[in-house]
Amino acid sequence: MIDDQEEQVREDACRDEKILRWKQKARAAARRKQARKLYVITLDPRVLGRKEFRQANPGYIEGMPCLYVGITIHQPGDRFEQHKSGYRSSKYPRQYGVELALELIEGFDAEGLSDEEKEEGLADWLRDQGCAVWQH
Repeated sequence: MIDDQEEQVREDACRDEKILRWKQKARAAARRKQARKLYVITLDPRVLGRKEFRQANPGYIEGMPCLYVGITIHQPGDRFEQHKSGYRSSKYPRQYGVELALELIEGFDAEGLSDEEKEEGLADWLRDQGCAVWQH
């Protein structure tokens, strides 16, 4: 029992250190006015069991991937880790996130779009291909 508690304390401390580093990186990137990056996370297909998710994707084609689309000032790998740890996370990538799928962005033309339009545009573009997509 004590070993489990000690392990939990270590995990919490490690998570807190990561959060502090992420906050520092975000502040530094904001000061540099660093461009935001689109990212895609593959979700476990069990997310289709969630009524809200399924209703947001009426054009979903069975067998196509389930995805989460976001835009971040962080590196996409860091952002994925943030979602999985629960830090500033949407419920779907936290509970159902499997891996980054940056290759799915290839072919999407974001030229001339604002950050918000890029995220929404990518989500719509992927939905048009039959994917089930959630974006925040």
